Amino acid sequence: MNTGLDVGSTTAKIVRLESGIITASKVVPSHRWKELLEYGNKRDTIETIVSTGYFRKTVPHTAAITEITAASLGVRYYIPDAQVIVDVGGQDTKVIDLRNNTFLINDKCSAGTGAFLELAAHYFDIPVESLGKLHTRASRCARINNTCGVFAISEMISQLVGGYTMEEVICGIHQAFARRIAQMIPPVETVVLIGGTVLNQGLVESFESIHGSTVIVPPSPQTVNALGAALYGKKLRPEQ
Repeated sequence: MNTGLDVGSTTAKIVRLESGIITASKVVPSHRWKELLEYGNKRDTIETIVSTGYFRKTVPHTAAITEITAASLGVRYYIPDAQVIVDVGGQDTKVIDLRNNTFLINDKCSAGTGAFLELAAHYFDIPVESLGKLHTRASRCARINNTCGVFAISEMISQLVGGYTMEEVICGIHQAFARRIAQMIPPVETVVLIGGTVLNQGLVESFESIHGSTVIVPPSPQTVNALGAALYGKKLRPEQ
């Protein structure tokens, strides 16, 4: 059995493979990562664990790989001809150009990361999962120019005072987020978005309209890196 364990800054993910087929996957908060090791495990099998993510070196593992490697393998499982991957995490965003094996990481501030959306959700006192649904109710989008926490909140307040609704401000937040990510991406026809943040359909729609490329979100985008780690384990033990 090949197991991929992705322990990031906010969530931990596991994917188990048998004969190249996904047999189990699960997502929990990062502080509960230990419970994943028993999930879907068959005690009579030899298990290879490949870890990735922010805490990859501190969890049990046979091998540890970077999120760049994990994302590349995981995305190609679903989309063999993928060109550019955008992995939107809680604390950073990675742009991986598979055409020339280069990458760019934004980790200097919350701009263009899941933390920025969590900040916006906290201000409105709503779950971050509600942002996408509220986005769809907006008839227009408030203009938000900043994606740096303090300044963005100030702009949000100004737009609310100016007559925009919460839904319209949230739409503006998504567009600001999408503009920030789009600045990192080279010209390309197709972009693959992964990470738990892209479960937010409002963000995906904003990015597609701003960048102008065809956007693909693979199945279970939050567990793609864990899948990639499991696939790496298959390379270590090809007989499995």
